[in-house]
Amino acid sequence: MLGAVIARRQVRKGFDAIMGHDVETLVGMFADDGVFEFPSGNALEGRHEGSEALRTWFGRWFQRMPEIRFTLRHVSVENIMAMGGTNVVHAEWDLDEKDAEGNKYHLTGVTAFDIRGGKAQSAKDYIFEQDRLAAIWPKEKPSGD
Repeated sequence: MLGAVIARRQVRKGFDAIMGHDVETLVGMFADDGVFEFPSGNALEGRHEGSEALRTWFGRWFQRMPEIRFTLRHVSVENIMAMGGTNVVHAEWDLDEKDAEGNKYHLTGVTAFDIRGGKAQSAKDYIFEQDRLAAIWPKEKPSGD
């Protein structure tokens, strides 16, 4: 049971760091070769591996969205007895954010975390409103079009 409490606390700390635009805390919560995967069909899509890639991805998001607010609905832990900082955690969330122009957005989703030795080895977002996500973050058109 203590393992579940520790894992949940770590995940909540990560979401708090996002809301505080704290890139360094977020990057520090990942393993050096940690991976974050974001759904396809938008400008933020893809697999982002390693500290620099994570720093760049989060920095880009934070620059565009000065207001980010997560409401965690459920945080589930695969192994409630795990004590070594290794676990799988799923967080269901609502996201309300506002860009620099004052546009407000609402998304819902789940983030799956693979935590090993107290650090996120991987995190993957599943967002339910794919069309809305693509409208918020349209892909850049190649130059010359």
